[in-house]
Amino acid sequence: MKKFRYILMAAAAMTMAIACTKDFVERNTNPEEATDEMLGWDNLRVGSAFAQMTRNVIPSYQLIGDEEYGSANFQVVQDLTGNLFANYIGVVNTGFTGNNIYNITSKSWYEAMFNDAYVRATGSWETLNLYREESPEAAALGDVLKVALMHRVTDTYGPIPYLQIGSGLVTLQYDSQEVIYKKFFEELDSAISTLTSFWQAQPGTKLLADYDNVFGGDLAKWIRFANTLRMRLAMRVVYADRNLAMAQAEAALANPAGLMTSAGDLAALHKPTSGAWENPLYVIQYSFNDDRIGATIEAYMNGYKDPRRAKYFTEGADGAYHGVRNGINLTSDYANSSLLSKMNCTNNDDIVWMGPAEAWFLKAEYWLRNGDKAQARQCYEEGVRVSFDVCGVSGADDYLADKASMPAKFVDAVNAGNSYSSALSDVTVAWSDADSDEKNLERIITQKYIAGFPEGQEAWSEFRRTGYPKVIPYSVNQSGGKIDTQRQIRRLNWPSSEYRTNAANVTAAISTLNGESSLGTGDNGGTRLWWDKNTRF
Repeated sequence: MKKFRYILMAAAAMTMAIACTKDFVERNTNPEEATDEMLGWDNLRVGSAFAQMTRNVIPSYQLIGDEEYGSANFQVVQDLTGNLFANYIGVVNTGFTGNNIYNITSKSWYEAMFNDAYVRATGSWETLNLYREESPEAAALGDVLKVALMHRVTDTYGPIPYLQIGSGLVTLQYDSQEVIYKKFFEELDSAISTLTSFWQAQPGTKLLADYDNVFGGDLAKWIRFANTLRMRLAMRVVYADRNLAMAQAEAALANPAGLMTSAGDLAALHKPTSGAWENPLYVIQYSFNDDRIGATIEAYMNGYKDPRRAKYFTEGADGAYHGVRNGINLTSDYANSSLLSKMNCTNNDDIVWMGPAEAWFLKAEYWLRNGDKAQARQCYEEGVRVSFDVCGVSGADDYLADKASMPAKFVDAVNAGNSYSSALSDVTVAWSDADSDEKNLERIITQKYIAGFPEGQEAWSEFRRTGYPKVIPYSVNQSGGKIDTQRQIRRLNWPSSEYRTNAANVTAAISTLNGESSLGTGDNGGTRLWWDKNTRF
């Protein structure tokens, strides 16, 4: 009875409020926030979660309350990890310590990818997952995005919490990378099946087009992206589990939508038609003044006289292209030098996730590993041609016919003492059936490295997996012996915050990491990941 009286009193109070104030709702609604009712309009709740996920596959400009999130976070998540370790970029900021000299626990940079993934992206996936029954295709897109994001995280750290995402638990168990990858394949298989069925039944129908700043709701392109992502992960595990790799590659190739093939399939987060935007690479190089191009990418492209250089790099004051080696004792001369090249980009550029050339190089590797050199060559050469097409440059056929040019030695334009006198490789551009499979694999991965610029996370993963392309080693190594200078860095340490708040699970994860590694030395940069089992390197 007491509860009933309270209900009557509340109802009476609300009636009075409505009678006295006809615009009660308007006055008590924050105009800057979407209400629950609004979130139900036109798929806003689902669409907003999907859009939020796309903004965090690779960090992009966002306003979180009154705080800007974007270029600075991109720098520590992407630029000072994958881009740095693949030597797509070389740092020139003398205040930078840590990752640049393998003293990776000296700053919190090594924590950023882990923390951002769980704070900014997985919550949006959980929202999509709640609506799986009523919006299965949107949930499937969310699954593809989750894999696109989280494979970067596990490829950086190894074991991570994955299976318990969305469980509501405060502290999460770490799963082995082998288990995580098998779950990736399961999720991609289900998502691709759902999306393919919808696409075949309703060809031309757009999905979440108003919220999709990647493919504009084009399902065929999303399926091709998902198939290519599946192919990428298949090749990633080939040294750890060849049977799994081949089965997943064949599933990707068998899908009726196919893989990415041409410039129109480029996967990138596009600048929105309205609202604030930054291209983080431009801000880092031209506003922060922290980076220049890397010595390794310079050496390969200068040696090959690559026509894509003018699209990728700015010329130095002498009209040539000059990069910076990582792992050196920096001086202010580097930041002040007019000889060093920057990335040729603008603040309006998109943030590229994956290019169509990668799909061709993945297929080239697949056919090479299955003994079909003719198919491998065809896919390799098409990958180069598509990369040229994406860049808008001509001369691909002449480039592919070059049997003589090799990577150049790196000569430091600022301080000759930081040059690298050894030849990185003798691999040429032109395919040769007479070469060993290993030499042709190096050729494929080297061109994949060039075509993939400037997405360094993938380049770093491929270097660890295959040993290619050969990356100029650091000259200053302050890891205390934990990271081998020639083998180079294999992973990042788990965040110190995890040790404070999730200690039992991190301790168990160290045992998991060591157990599935071919070189397990604990939570440090020298321990190989599960898929990092190439015995030749």
